[in-house]
Amino acid sequence: MNTTKILFLLKLLAIVLMAEMVSAQSSNMKFERVRVGDAKQILCGLDLAPDHSYLAISSIQNFPYYQFDFENKNVIQQFDVGNWYAGSSVRHSADGKYVLLQQLFYLDFSLNKDREVDFDIIHAANGQRVVHFEKCHAVTIAPDSEHAISISGDEITIWKLPSGEKSRSFILNQATNGLDVSPDGKYLAVSHKPDEKELKKDPYYKKNKKALKAALKYKNQISVFDIESFSLQYTVNSLYDIIYRLEYSPDGNTLFCLQIPHIKAQSSKSGRQTYISTINGKTGEPQRKGFTSQASYEPDFKLSPDGKLFGMVSRNGRFTELQLFDFETGRIKDRFEESYRLFEKTEGGMTMGDGRMSFAFLPDNKTLVMTMGNHLIFWEPKL
Repeated sequence: MNTTKILFLLKLLAIVLMAEMVSAQSSNMKFERVRVGDAKQILCGLDLAPDHSYLAISSIQNFPYYQFDFENKNVIQQFDVGNWYAGSSVRHSADGKYVLLQQLFYLDFSLNKDREVDFDIIHAANGQRVVHFEKCHAVTIAPDSEHAISISGDEITIWKLPSGEKSRSFILNQATNGLDVSPDGKYLAVSHKPDEKELKKDPYYKKNKKALKAALKYKNQISVFDIESFSLQYTVNSLYDIIYRLEYSPDGNTLFCLQIPHIKAQSSKSGRQTYISTINGKTGEPQRKGFTSQASYEPDFKLSPDGKLFGMVSRNGRFTELQLFDFETGRIKDRFEESYRLFEKTEGGMTMGDGRMSFAFLPDNKTLVMTMGNHLIFWEPKL
């Protein structure tokens, strides 16, 4: 047999094996595709209500916001909120009374600087706007649902809810985009650029002027304050890339830090990478455990209700995918790739997605639901 025939047979074998792998992936996945009412728009935001009674879903363009019964697979209520062409992310307050909407963009990574977007706090029950925030770096709702906290410029402000009246504020020099309140309501974690005087106390930066200049230009730090007195409790002893999200775990034991390197500080040649680092939420000690996403947009991430699983949006080549990890070990357990080949022969007016995905864990701790175009995918991973 000559070399040409051997190469041909090897290529043919590779094609057959790939086809079998694709078939196995499709057949072994346990999932269901469900359309949200008569939605024609792309769904972009998704969150489970704290009482587990419904899913909150936002979409693009015509700005509908849905309350969706995930048990019976039908829309409960629909409102028009947000008024942002590219849609919004969705997050409930701890008691489910309010929903926080954050304006999204189609190009969210090219700024390489502090994010300035609009936020709305709405009543979960009727979709009515409570407070509107313009061009803020970040907004969060306190665990007691009686206050909202915002970052605008260098000012950290506490607002009364539902009146929207300014309560008090303080100045944090060079504050950036990360903000969250600990679940007990006592502490406020905020991201900011490093202080040059503090960095020079480190012998490494004192001697290395080039490293000092790069850290001041491209890095962020995290400080934790007492929310009543605004007194500094500690600054996390680590430098991070540009921080776009800080979030405490429900038990307060972990502080998640989502960071994206400035384009001039990217070390990967395979495209943008997003890092989700973990910090001890009680002591402020950086943890070794972390996760890396290659999502095209700022990736959604969540813990399962029992705290055992960690879900994160990423990308595998051409397709967006949901990756599922054992949170304790950091090892990947399963993944769901949103390839449209899974639905080529199905009906239901499927709208193509735009590469963004939001997801939620359902209360049974074994099912995840994710957005895909104008549909939801209910997936039971192999655990």
